[in-house]
Amino acid sequence: MKFLLNGCDISFYAEAPEDITLKQLLKQCDRIVPDWCACGICSSDHQDKSTEIFITYDDVWKANEYVSCKIKELGE
Repeated sequence: MKFLLNGCDISFYAEAPEDITLKQLLKQCDRIVPDWCACGICSSDHQDKSTEIFITYDDVWKANEYVSCKIKELGE
């Protein structure tokens, strides 16, 4: 599924498996440290946009180095 991680000053198009649990998704989203304020998550009608953040059951990564956030390692 594709969705928008949406904040006050920044947003990212993200993608995760359709059967990921909310608990798993939130655990991975907690690892994302945006370069600016970010405060929400919502669905997206923009299925044609390029994915910027990929989320799996046990990992999260940026599509490229130009995505304006940092990804914390597990346990940070």
